[in-house]
Amino acid sequence: MAISDLDHESQLPELSCSKEQAEQEARDSLQALIEGLLFIAGEEGLSVIQMQSVMQETTRQDIEKILREMQKEYAEKKHGFELACYGSRWKFVSKDSVYDQAKKLYEEIIVPVLSSAALETLAIIAYRQPITRAEIEEIRGVSCEAMLKKLQARSLIEAKDRLDAVGKPLLYTVTETFFDTFGIRSLDELPEMVTEKEHAGLFTEEQSENAEGKTEKAGTKAQLTD
Repeated sequence: MAISDLDHESQLPELSCSKEQAEQEARDSLQALIEGLLFIAGEEGLSVIQMQSVMQETTRQDIEKILREMQKEYAEKKHGFELACYGSRWKFVSKDSVYDQAKKLYEEIIVPVLSSAALETLAIIAYRQPITRAEIEEIRGVSCEAMLKKLQARSLIEAKDRLDAVGKPLLYTVTETFFDTFGIRSLDELPEMVTEKEHAGLFTEEQSENAEGKTEKAGTKAQLTD
């Protein structure tokens, strides 16, 4: 056997190793991207089709394969969360073993008096229940995932059921603790909700007062000029 043949054979393991390393790096990068997308999506989760729409060079089969591998990895005891799939939508969820400690944590860091943001979120749930997180955020215009967890930790709201729709989002309702805290026996005792029409009327009245004020100032200025 010639020396050149020996050199060629000695290079084969190196080439094979380099190829495997490149494939593993590509797979790790893809998993990192999927993790980031799922983290941003939060409770709503993402479907494989949605993920594939931003990873067009990756097939759905490859994405599903990585998701299954991730699901098996996060199911191990060393992780406090897991990857779940509800109605074809994938999302990260905390394991049941974490809930009791998480509840204590929120109870320790929450001040006795509810913030205005917490009261606003709580009011939306009380008047519109059962309601999903997406619907609450649409009304408030901001993310409320952390706020919902805090209200749950104080046992003011709960999410026992899921909406029969894509993604199976949680449905939030108030609890008995809510009624005890605010001294009411049922939701019928809540103050009547101000409608958009009434808001419009108040706004129009305020505009009228501002307009009248501007008119008076303009008249006074004209008199001084004269």
